[in-house]
Amino acid sequence: MVDFEIKICGVRNEDDVHACEAAGADCVGLNFYPKSVRYLDPRSPNAASVSERARRCGLVRVGLFVNEPADTILDVNDALHLDAVQLHGDEAPSDAKTLIDCGVPVIRAIRLPTTPLTPTEIQTFIGPWEDLPVSLLLDADAGAQFGGGGKQLDWPSIAAWSHAYPRPHGTPDWILAGGLNCENVAEAFRVSGASRVDVASGVESPKGTKSPELIQKFVSQCRQRGVDAER
Repeated sequence: MVDFEIKICGVRNEDDVHACEAAGADCVGLNFYPKSVRYLDPRSPNAASVSERARRCGLVRVGLFVNEPADTILDVNDALHLDAVQLHGDEAPSDAKTLIDCGVPVIRAIRLPTTPLTPTEIQTFIGPWEDLPVSLLLDADAGAQFGGGGKQLDWPSIAAWSHAYPRPHGTPDWILAGGLNCENVAEAFRVSGASRVDVASGVESPKGTKSPELIQKFVSQCRQRGVDAER
């Protein structure tokens, strides 16, 4: 399992990384999908500096890929010394297995409809990945955008699925994404039962540009939820 609680996805420069560190996030996502507004060229000096700055800050570094060949992903992973890769396209389980066999931790994005779903319906999306040691990222289906569209999942449906299909060894190794922001993340934790979250557009102003203030507020809301739970 890729170990983190709060992932800020789509960081594009060292200032973004600094904002994540200062706020107390523990993971950053580097988006290598060329059609994304958050695209970071993995071959650029900027990508190398962002990854190195995150390493020095002690942040988990996840590279996001959409329908790239395994060889390409492995090359980027090795060049940037990533901690994990996120498959966010139409990749097959065999693609993930190739990466896992090479020692690369994998997060698999499961793109779900935003309408209420039964546990069985959600499990149908997850089933093909069940036998692989991947972390699952539950995101709203954004069509050709492949995520980052600010659409929100039905959290009660996620909670019902989580109870009906507990993860192996009782480990909550799934990550909630999709439409999270400073105003709703505490409720998202409470209603869905998530223990880990991923945010992109919810901490941006304007779209594609990370806001240090929104990152700080988002992380604070996540941390406050833990304090409240202990009371």
